[in-house]
Amino acid sequence: MMFLRVSLTLGCLLALSRAIPLNSTRGRCQYMKEKDYYGKGGFVPECDSDGNYVAQQCCTLTGYCWCVDILSGKEIPNTKAVPGDFQVDCGKEHYCPYDWSQYGSRCFIFIDTPKSWIEAESYCLFEGGNLASIHSDDENHFIQGLTRGYTHEFPEAWIGGQDAIQSCFWMWNDGTRFDYGMWYSDYDVERTEHCLEINHGYMLKWNYAACNETRPFVCVKSHWRTILF
Repeated sequence: MMFLRVSLTLGCLLALSRAIPLNSTRGRCQYMKEKDYYGKGGFVPECDSDGNYVAQQCCTLTGYCWCVDILSGKEIPNTKAVPGDFQVDCGKEHYCPYDWSQYGSRCFIFIDTPKSWIEAESYCLFEGGNLASIHSDDENHFIQGLTRGYTHEFPEAWIGGQDAIQSCFWMWNDGTRFDYGMWYSDYDVERTEHCLEINHGYMLKWNYAACNETRPFVCVKSHWRTILF
């Protein structure tokens, strides 16, 4: 029953985050268009050659244009305007909120209050993001650095991966491709642990853990403010 409740709750969170599967070779924008998620007659976003979102999106029906995070497609606040009004340049530099740390085009924060994976994801959603996805060695090292904190240790911490829907079919809850891994051990199809943690073991690898266990965690979200120079 516990696993069923966890799976149902994860399903609700996935519906909010629109995760795409591990074996997808397309960016989220192209994936969602191919799945006909946007339907007929509504706004359909523009994708780049990698299948990610074009930084500036425009709707011909309303005339509005706005900036988005190119990986998730989420609108960057305070960037929407109609042609002729003062336009935000989506190519200009973006900044993160206070206490958040910038890496590339995204903002991260480490929360050292232990929560279950579902509680942690809900917290990140409330902050306008998701549990963090990781896409390279450098990004993994950066996030490990965030978790180090004042103790100069590396606690096991939740990130946004889960395979509760189908065992060994990992997805990021922010909808980005699961295109990188730093695994401690091989997959075990029969296990009951379906949520992803970092800093496992003395080599600080990724590992699966029971979703109802509590861990500190890392959130990610798009830049929140654009500064024009």
